[in-house]
Amino acid sequence: MEFYVCTNVVGFLISVATGSHLHLDLIGTGAFALATIPTFLQDNVALHSQWSSWAVAVWGTKLAGFLFFRATQTGHDKRLEEVLLTTTGTFQFWLVTFVWNAFCSLPYLLGLCNTGGGVGGADGMVLKAGGAVYALGLGIETIADLQKYFFKRANPGKFCNAGLWGISQHPNYLGNLILWFGILVMNAPWLIESSMSATPLFTGAPTTDGAGIIGLLVGGLKSSVNWLWRCRRLIVALVSPLFMWQLFNSQASGTMMNTVELAKSKYGNDPAYKDYIENVPLIFPKF
Repeated sequence: MEFYVCTNVVGFLISVATGSHLHLDLIGTGAFALATIPTFLQDNVALHSQWSSWAVAVWGTKLAGFLFFRATQTGHDKRLEEVLLTTTGTFQFWLVTFVWNAFCSLPYLLGLCNTGGGVGGADGMVLKAGGAVYALGLGIETIADLQKYFFKRANPGKFCNAGLWGISQHPNYLGNLILWFGILVMNAPWLIESSMSATPLFTGAPTTDGAGIIGLLVGGLKSSVNWLWRCRRLIVALVSPLFMWQLFNSQASGTMMNTVELAKSKYGNDPAYKDYIENVPLIFPKF
């Protein structure tokens, strides 16, 4: 978490001093890769932490590099022009970036807190399943970014509806959601404390002496609360996909940023674009 604080402070200072847009994604997204460095410098790191650290590092480096390369060609981000005109707006942008870093990384960061075995004897099968989901999401995001980049180069001034963009208005968001869900799967068993290591909130076994059925109900309630307590890290980690879905959906629908207005101003007179936004889902394709 300290890396996220430092990188966003640096990003804010550069923005205030230069007014440049080139560093926004390089620092904001690159922070994910930087946050994995302490794990790689440690010895005897748990296998699930190694897997998820490599997953975060590869994704963060790939996406930050691509977005920085794209920024060097465009020079600025029209979506953020008004926001970054003032110091207050710039601070808000980097604060939101920090919140995104922190909430998005919850499955990974919380997974680092547990270096022991996963609940129920979870082994490499869970890591492989999570790795497969992650690879699928990374592939979708990468292909979507490349398809749009090359489409825009070949068709300047036109909206992209080629490849994955023909079945989703934001397939890059879809890939991002899937890959982070894969990271959640990688860490999920280790986000649940085993009954041996957990400290229960309530102790004592249910009895039938005196209280009868009331005693059983109270005992069952205690067991349920203790189970939820063991799962508290997993419950907190589930905030990550919920937060990301709300973030992406807000951006795609235009309730958070002016992306929809910008797109309509550029392509609004094109009948094909009107048909596109009416029939192609925002993020998840229709099957």
